Amino acid sequence: MKKLLLVSILASSFLFASDKPYEFGVSAGLASIKNKDSIKLENPTFGLSLQLNPEHSPVKPRVDVEYTSLTDVDTFFSASSDERKNIDSLLRGSINGIYEFYDDGEHSFLPYILAGAGYERVGHGTTKFDSNPFIQGGAGLKYYVNDKWALRLESKVLQIVGGDKVEKNELSLLLGLSIPFGTYAEPKPDIIDSDGDGVMDQLDKCPDTPPNTKVDGSGCKLPEPVNKTIVKQIVEPAPMSFDNNECPVKTELPDRDRDGVEDSIDQCPNTPCDFNVDKNGCPVKAILRIHFETDKADIKPESRPKVDKFADFLLQNKGSLVTIEGHTDWRGSDNYNMVLSKKRAASVLRALIEDGVSPSRLTAVGKGEKEPVATNKTEAGMAQNRRIEVHLTYPNELKRGDK
Repeated sequence: MKKLLLVSILASSFLFASDKPYEFGVSAGLASIKNKDSIKLENPTFGLSLQLNPEHSPVKPRVDVEYTSLTDVDTFFSASSDERKNIDSLLRGSINGIYEFYDDGEHSFLPYILAGAGYERVGHGTTKFDSNPFIQGGAGLKYYVNDKWALRLESKVLQIVGGDKVEKNELSLLLGLSIPFGTYAEPKPDIIDSDGDGVMDQLDKCPDTPPNTKVDGSGCKLPEPVNKTIVKQIVEPAPMSFDNNECPVKTELPDRDRDGVEDSIDQCPNTPCDFNVDKNGCPVKAILRIHFETDKADIKPESRPKVDKFADFLLQNKGSLVTIEGHTDWRGSDNYNMVLSKKRAASVLRALIEDGVSPSRLTAVGKGEKEPVATNKTEAGMAQNRRIEVHLTYPNELKRGDK
């Protein structure tokens, strides 16, 4: 009996509270396999179990596999390892439904009942028992030692279906431990749009918008368009002299600004000669757009190579100044989003300085939630809006038609 108690403790099964989707365990105890005249719990029994915990189901399916020796406890534990291999045994597999009372996470003791069906296979050719299907029922009690594992005491009654020998029903009493594992999938938020403006309620800052009203990404009415007459003043470029050593001749063709592009095709005819220009004679531009995690201002590891590549461009094109704009999605207050957008711009500014770009060329500004590039009605759209953008200017460049 002492040996059985030791095995029961060491070979116990681990159990978990239902805040995780799976439960694995091993258990040990005693069984009474001949209950016609009296109950004799004398056959050692060992088991494994795997239980599923659906989030919204009161009944939890569990698969059990159990081994029962047909000898008594003393014979089983006094036998050598080779002798034990030849001991007649029963091997059972079953599928059960578990109903737990008070499964609310607030009780240390958790009673439960079970019912199921399975098949019992007889080993080593014994003639006293037959392999048969069976049904079973039982009850148990869990005690949660902490939120990671629990003790389990369980009793089951098994009824053979169709057996014509000594086995009619069996009784077992098991002790075990269990441990949880796995995680539930994150629930998807319900998309509810009470006022029908196309913006879900979680993001709608104006929840009672009248029907057929055009709204922005926050669900608020768009301002009425204002027609403005733009008068563009054409200013002739100031005369420029290139008769000095600072502007070497780059082509034999007519090239007034000496940027290497012929005047007849030069769309920026007054570009300073020390600027890198494209085939149209205009300063080379570059873009940088990276995105951020929700409520974060740190540059993601996969975005850092883009920042480094942009820094290399700036180091090769020293005539440009850079404005770094930070943006957010529509969640959060206006003030909070403005601060967050400034932090995002500042993190990129610091990264460019670390790559060798002069701080005098860089300006970081926050735009908050005011300039989305995608809808704020979906997670994908909001991810696009959590971003920074850069704008390059060439202060020494004087184009025809610019003020």
